[in-house]
Amino acid sequence: MEDSNKLYEEYKYIVDIFIKKYYNLAISLNIEIKELEQEAYYAFSDAIKNYRDDKNAKISTFISLCIDRRLKKIFKKYSTTKAKILNNAYSLDYDYNEEGTTLKDLISDDYKNDPLYSLTNEEDYKELLAKIKNVLSESELDVFNYYINNIDYLTIAQIMNKTPKQIDNTIQRLKHKIKELL
Repeated sequence: MEDSNKLYEEYKYIVDIFIKKYYNLAISLNIEIKELEQEAYYAFSDAIKNYRDDKNAKISTFISLCIDRRLKKIFKKYSTTKAKILNNAYSLDYDYNEEGTTLKDLISDDYKNDPLYSLTNEEDYKELLAKIKNVLSESELDVFNYYINNIDYLTIAQIMNKTPKQIDNTIQRLKHKIKELL
């Protein structure tokens, strides 16, 4: 046991080297640094327990190899599509605004059937439409009205006696102006 403690004290710097080496990768994969350190120390501990003098390898090399393999295994696990989806998932119980509204509330049918929610939503929609109408020209407003009623740009071009390219350009301007509003 005493030997293990000496080895630990003497070679624990190797863990720090690997943490620094893989820091940016861990951040990009949404891996907490504490978790990365735990895995590195787990591999370090394993290396100390399993090191054998008769294999003609330096203990520092063996520790480095064990830590590197362990961390690469973790990165491989976190690189899968499933892990990425889980890391980017939102909790249904997390409060997303000051009123304490959770994601569960936002997507549930009960919340949407609430008359106050409907009224607020309708008011917000009307307010947004008013703002949009203030920034659009008359012709852009016509295109906007057709567009929000699910009329495709070719049909809008025929109705307004314009080329499809003109309508497409107008729609792109609309999107840009609305994006700036939001």
